[in-house]
Amino acid sequence: LKVVTLRRVSDIVNKESVIPLLGIVTSTSEATIRAESGGKLTTVYKKLGDYVYAGEIIAQFENSAERAQTQQADGAYESAKASRDISKINNNTTNSSLVEAKNTALSALSNAYSAMDEAVRTKTDLFYDSPRTGIVKLKLSVPDSRLVYSLESSRATIEKILTARDERNRTLVPTDNLVDELNAVRSEAELVKTYLDDLSNAYTKAVPDSTYSQATIDNGKVSLGVARSSVQGTIATLTATRNSLIASTNAGEISSDGGDGVSIRQADAQVKQALGAYNASLSRLEKTIIRSPINGTLNSLSIETGDFISQFTEVGVVSNNGALEVVTYINEEDVKRIAVGGKVTMSPNIDGVITRIAGGIDPKTKKIEVRIGIISGGSSLINGQSIQVKVSRAHVDENKISGPITIPLSALKITPNGAYVYTTSTSSTLIAIPVTLGAILGDEMEITSGLTPSLTIVLDARGLKEGQKVTTQE
Repeated sequence: LKVVTLRRVSDIVNKESVIPLLGIVTSTSEATIRAESGGKLTTVYKKLGDYVYAGEIIAQFENSAERAQTQQADGAYESAKASRDISKINNNTTNSSLVEAKNTALSALSNAYSAMDEAVRTKTDLFYDSPRTGIVKLKLSVPDSRLVYSLESSRATIEKILTARDERNRTLVPTDNLVDELNAVRSEAELVKTYLDDLSNAYTKAVPDSTYSQATIDNGKVSLGVARSSVQGTIATLTATRNSLIASTNAGEISSDGGDGVSIRQADAQVKQALGAYNASLSRLEKTIIRSPINGTLNSLSIETGDFISQFTEVGVVSNNGALEVVTYINEEDVKRIAVGGKVTMSPNIDGVITRIAGGIDPKTKKIEVRIGIISGGSSLINGQSIQVKVSRAHVDENKISGPITIPLSALKITPNGAYVYTTSTSSTLIAIPVTLGAILGDEMEITSGLTPSLTIVLDARGLKEGQKVTTQE
């Protein structure tokens, strides 16, 4: 009689084996660096492989306008603090403060005109034909006729505004209603800002031609960005100056009635407003500087001095290469056979342990992420390298075995009528059990139905047939 070996299905499932996987070495502390602003990079201070500290500057954009606005806002803040201190020392100086506020307002009106004039006539008129006449023509090739018409109309209107503002500023004196003038100029600046926003949209849609190359258009974008920032800063300055003038005027009126306490509170409010304007300018400046978010090594750096990049562009990756782990992905069936704390071996001669198992399937890989800590032998690993991983299967209780069951191919009998495994009767006669096949896994086969964990099957079905008398051994 032929001798056959029997094995319970649960014992086959729990056989000593490993799950072969491919892992990626990564840092436990890693950050992607993105640009918060857009424009031309004037300086890149670091190179690939450099170690950087958290907050250290890696590169910066052209930011002369932002620096000027911050300096101006800082001056306004210091001026507001000085005005408050003067109010606390001697409230009788309110009248002189009002004179200073009016002079500041006149200066702000003049500076606003200069800023708008430079933003429109100097920095953005490159792509126009006869922009200072009643017949304005956009020479840039933009496939949006409505946008082109709007820009040409707006440019003609702004030319009239600039001319009128220049004439009006020449006749302004401190006794005029400067609050109304500040409000009017602020509205004019808002109109210019809207025009520049539309022009930015046109630059984005512009098609390079024989007259204007892509490089010329990109340079125009840089100049336009500076112009927009300048006008935005002008609007903020006009608002702060108007508020300061109103407060100084009210303080003068209250002071004449003996309201010293109210005057000081208003001075405090001016300081807060000036501080807010300064912080806003500082924030805009900071966005033109690219810094490292963490301590680590620059494992990726894709920028060079002179590059023109857009906002939110990824420019590098900084990692702590001294603290590494391995990330791998496992299918939903195999994940049932592993657990946190499970042993892992990696080549060459590296031992690890499972530290984390994701609670769901990754939508990109359609698998489950597993993170592996390195116990020993990891000194040769390099951040980003691929590595062979072998995860030891954990024991599964017979009552918890579910899903497809993997058995050796040798245990299957495949015929034209279907696939079978053999078990034995009490009289040692072979009985065929029909099964449904799943995926082939090397020298093993997944069985999706037909087997139960408690069933005992023949490990080698080759040469056997149903009803055959055999001698069994465990």
